[in-house]
Amino acid sequence: MGHQRLGKLPAFKMLPDIIKYLVSGGTPTAELVNQVTEFGRDALKAALNDKVFIEALWLLISLPQAAAAKNSAESLATIGVRDPNLSSVSDVLVAYDQCLERAQRSHHSHSTDLGEIARQAGLSALGEALSNSLPSLWAPTANDIRTSLAALKGTEQFSALAHGFYSKFVERVIHYYVDRNLHKMVGAERVARSVHDLRAFNESIRRHCDEAALIMRAFSRDWLGKNHYKDGKQISKDDVKRFSAHAVDKIRIELDIRKGAQ
Repeated sequence: MGHQRLGKLPAFKMLPDIIKYLVSGGTPTAELVNQVTEFGRDALKAALNDKVFIEALWLLISLPQAAAAKNSAESLATIGVRDPNLSSVSDVLVAYDQCLERAQRSHHSHSTDLGEIARQAGLSALGEALSNSLPSLWAPTANDIRTSLAALKGTEQFSALAHGFYSKFVERVIHYYVDRNLHKMVGAERVARSVHDLRAFNESIRRHCDEAALIMRAFSRDWLGKNHYKDGKQISKDDVKRFSAHAVDKIRIELDIRKGAQ
């Protein structure tokens, strides 16, 4: 479970190059790269203290395992899912969302914007994983939904979920920063001259975050395989927090590498 980089990825602009073709005067390329990347790295570190962030990740592990249990209704209720009749992708996402809503309310005094970003990232990662595993030639039945959700408990499936979650979290954090400064970025003699430039910037950021979080696939697969399947451990929220602390370090290293730091 070391820092297993996957070799050089297929040729694609690193973040400094992404921004270079958008910047015209005004904001130096290196400064903008540092601002965006540091914001993403610091947010990952801060998120470790946000209970909704931890809950969002823990549910991505616990929800499929509960759905696969012999008494799935009881297991789902134990993790906070009040209606076990998950017969559509929407039902699953609503159940996930409701669990996080309750976590946000119970930890209201300690909740931050990072928790809300994690909630959105978790919903997106879970919805994408479920949709990709469902049959494409016919409308999925309730049994298809339950089977596909239960299948996400595997190590390979969790590795894809974790990759998606962290990638989408960092992307949303970066946009949290960017969107607050849009009025400074779009227009003549600014970072993006037009909405088209801004769309290209958004697509590039998405690709950048996806590649930076790719390290999570091997790490999360090995972590779940050892702790849950080999050691027979029931994964707790404290376990998830420790896992995420290592994950944050790994992604921060990748973000440093991809911003061109030597």
